[in-house]
Amino acid sequence: MKLSELPQQWEQNDQQRPERPHHYQVHVALEDAARLKALAALYPGQSEEDLLNDLLEAALKKVPQARGE
Repeated sequence: MKLSELPQQWEQNDQQRPERPHHYQVHVALEDAARLKALAALYPGQSEEDLLNDLLEAALKKVPQARGE
């Protein structure tokens, strides 16, 4: 999923969420926390955790898998 496709995905509240067996605790800047809360308000069918998972997944897909790619 591309970052630009996320809002459309979030508007569809019936999406199936994959099981996420790994848990991480992250600390975010105040501004980023405010942005996340604003996104959650725009897409009430999505939890902040789900939004953060989607954003992280999309961002990680943009990172090259190996050096030199």
